[in-house]
Amino acid sequence: MELHITNHAAEVPFSFMVQELLTGNIEKSEAKYAVYKKMRGIAAIDLPDIEAAVSLHFGQGTLTIEPGISPDAAVIIRTQAAQVMDLNALNIRWGLPYYFDEAGRKVIGLLFSGKIKIKGLLSHPVLLTRLTIIMSVM
Repeated sequence: MELHITNHAAEVPFSFMVQELLTGNIEKSEAKYAVYKKMRGIAAIDLPDIEAAVSLHFGQGTLTIEPGISPDAAVIIRTQAAQVMDLNALNIRWGLPYYFDEAGRKVIGLLFSGKIKIKGLLSHPVLLTRLTIIMSVM
């Protein structure tokens, strides 16, 4: 298992948390590694409360982390720093995020209340689902 993750966002401390989370998750799971190898596209995470944003550029087995929100990002997750861990707590069942347990219902509630906003939720479901899978610590 070989990960090609490059972090060009050293000035954004949050980028190292994302890099460590993804590296740990993918290295621990053959299934997550298989999902990571299929990923193509750009997803961004924006945390306005701590003035941190990174873009994740996936290229079928490579990931480059860039500072800020790429204008080409297909998926943009905007939330408070505290809610990021709620996203990471989603369980994966049958290869998909599972929204019918406590962690899943909490994320759905955050989406409906507007505390988590996801651009590309409906227009880029494959990229979003794959991102959720590799970010989930479950």
